[in-house]
Amino acid sequence: MIEILQQRVRKLREAIRHAGIDGLLIVDPKNVSYLTGFLGEDSWALVAGRQTVLLTDSRYVEQARQECPSCRIVLRKTTLTDSVAQVVARSPGLRTLGVEPGISVEIYGLLRNKVAARLKPVGGLTEGLRQIKDAGEVRRIRRAAATAWEALAEVLPRFRPGVSESAVAGMIEYAIRLRGMKSSFDPIVCFGPNGSRNHHQPGSRKLKTNDTILIDFGAKGQGYICDLTRSFAVGKSSARYRKAWQAVYDAQQKGIGMIAPGADTQAIDAAIRKVIADSGFPVFGHGSGHGIGLAVHEAPFLSPIRKGKLQTGQVLTIEPGIYLPGEFGIRIEDDIRVTENGHQVVSHDWLHGFSGDSLPTLKTR
Repeated sequence: MIEILQQRVRKLREAIRHAGIDGLLIVDPKNVSYLTGFLGEDSWALVAGRQTVLLTDSRYVEQARQECPSCRIVLRKTTLTDSVAQVVARSPGLRTLGVEPGISVEIYGLLRNKVAARLKPVGGLTEGLRQIKDAGEVRRIRRAAATAWEALAEVLPRFRPGVSESAVAGMIEYAIRLRGMKSSFDPIVCFGPNGSRNHHQPGSRKLKTNDTILIDFGAKGQGYICDLTRSFAVGKSSARYRKAWQAVYDAQQKGIGMIAPGADTQAIDAAIRKVIADSGFPVFGHGSGHGIGLAVHEAPFLSPIRKGKLQTGQVLTIEPGIYLPGEFGIRIEDDIRVTENGHQVVSHDWLHGFSGDSLPTLKTR
């Protein structure tokens, strides 16, 4: 892991030079984790010259010493801005300091007044590196997906008429916790017409004997997440629902099949939307996919308004949907790795058959 972290920092130093700055203050917790290995909070990192400094406090110093063997750890006894100023003052070659944009205007103003260097807002340097996942990162994402599927498989037998959306969401989170991980985000559990709300908040709506379900969920382990969605029927389903489900599945498979190095992200998005449009159902309004890793949403993005070409090593979702207010919502989402020769599905569901090309139906007693 030390070699991997050192390699990441070397690449960042090259990006720093190209950006015309002498160092970079990293404030996004995910970027701090990516470059140092630190998984705590309230800590910044500074990369300048040959040094990588982690600024943390007494709550995390023991953790930092264990997780960040390649960093110089500064135990701060004052504010983060004061600590940065002290480190910069001891770095005479640091004349222009890049600052990630993920801080408030107030904090940036404090830095500008205290730091003996010219500040320059610089974004996207670490995020650009994070797009390309190494084998270890892919293993963590795959492990998160396997954990999420195991959790859902455990919970499915408890789906009974009368159970609420919020209860199911809680069951999924608990099952993931029991497996040593936590949820990537609050699970989205939708019964019946609530599925038409893309990011519905689970509530008191209870499952009926013949109903439809949409579940968007994921697990997070060692900082890395998966993002999965399944839609299925309970009991009898209507012909309209079955037709819509098949259209969403076909659209997703169309998108997955186009994933390869150099593929145009807007072209993939357009092809996915065309399948939905040709089915006669309304086309969804959200993006058809996004990158995942340390964050739930990161580059690349599959959207009509985002240009880009896929690169080997990226991991992204494909998640088309059909949303009919007052009726139902359907979304199917998997996590895909861009390989040298095409793609690989890293979120395979081998537990309960929800990866097939026919509508999964849950039977309740």
